[in-house]
Amino acid sequence: MTNLEPATEFLDQIKPEEKVTIIHHWDMDGTSSSVIISKILEETRGKPADEITIPHTRAYHLGEKDHEILEDTDKLIVLDFNLGADELEELDSEFGLDVLVIDHHTFDREPDIPFVNPRLGNRDTYVPCSKVCLDIATQYELEDETRWIAGLGVIQDFGVDSCPELFEKLNEKYDRYLPEELNQQNLAKNCEYGRYSSVLNIKPYRDSAHFAKLAYEALMESDDLKELEAQEAYRKVYEVYLEMQDEFNVAVEDYEEDREIDRDKMIIFFELESDFHITSSIATNKSTKTPEWIHLVIQRSEDEINISARCQSGRVDLGELMQQALPEEAKEENAEAGGHQKAAGASMKPEYYEEFKENFTELVP
Repeated sequence: MTNLEPATEFLDQIKPEEKVTIIHHWDMDGTSSSVIISKILEETRGKPADEITIPHTRAYHLGEKDHEILEDTDKLIVLDFNLGADELEELDSEFGLDVLVIDHHTFDREPDIPFVNPRLGNRDTYVPCSKVCLDIATQYELEDETRWIAGLGVIQDFGVDSCPELFEKLNEKYDRYLPEELNQQNLAKNCEYGRYSSVLNIKPYRDSAHFAKLAYEALMESDDLKELEAQEAYRKVYEVYLEMQDEFNVAVEDYEEDREIDRDKMIIFFELESDFHITSSIATNKSTKTPEWIHLVIQRSEDEINISARCQSGRVDLGELMQQALPEEAKEENAEAGGHQKAAGASMKPEYYEEFKENFTELVP
């Protein structure tokens, strides 16, 4: 059972006049988590968070632009974003602000700040952050208002199997939006509810920060799932979703022809060209069809390589493998890697990719 007390104590002490900033991960789980916590703040202090943002770069640390936002912040809440313990404690001391972390990723060590993570009790536990935030909302009797929001995040974070009771409860109210069988595949792909989750998952979009704010606004302004499509912010996101889907479909077709296969190690490498950030979408799509295979989808830019890795069977720990495969020289130049057992990512300068690829292949059993 996750200890929620550090979160409730922190939230209860926030005053109306204090500036509260939420920094969350750039996916649906992060967005859903930010909305749920903001709705709790509305309940406890009379208004939501003052600033909602994702990190300015797709990296698991905060940069100068993020620090500028924190200069006039009193309370910082970090959601679904696994900053290292040292950095979290430095934020606390350097900016003189109080920090709360609600997360579900693996972590190097428990930071000396309010920290809620189901992995504290069991390192192998997998519960998406939006479900943890829903459990916190339950302490404020806000579960009925926020349950549908949590479900959207859990679906995109592949957490349906770990939260079956959530979707059983949702089915009582939204049965016409949900599939007959409440499993991960059907909820993600074969129902209206899953489509809402895909639309608001801003991770693939070009200007993720802009669309993260629109997704947050659409959810905050909706008191119920049935109100969502009436929101102007939702319609703006949906227009870009349709454009992204066209690009996604082209990439899926290219995958079959352009992929590189290592049959001995059961690894597939695929290099993608797109203006959208759809590496994770492609990797997820392909890995669900061949769960024993490891799928690495690579996207190049002039200055950076970004990689999404998936292995749905969990036969290897991808988060650990991606970290181990990073060349030492790449780490010295701010390369990063990590994630979960079944889903992970990495970023590095282009000149280190071939060495990373060789290391990764060698490390796979």
